[in-house]
Amino acid sequence: MTRDEQAMLAFATRWLPYCGGDEHIFPEFGLSPAEFYRRVFTLVDRRFVSEVDFATKQQLREFCLMKLAQRPRMNPGGS
Repeated sequence: MTRDEQAMLAFATRWLPYCGGDEHIFPEFGLSPAEFYRRVFTLVDRRFVSEVDFATKQQLREFCLMKLAQRPRMNPGGS
């Protein structure tokens, strides 16, 4: 796991109890919240990630899915 991936995982774990932190994602990582949550979801879905315990992995998966579901979808038709 890279340092950036470790930092993303630590950030997501730190903000997990608060269901927030979106406003800090771009300044910290240079990513949109949607991209951040996609990447964190991929990280916790890896079998070899040992930085967090199983229960925290489950909570992070659910948190990422919830955050991704909340993201407004762009409607190319404008309606």
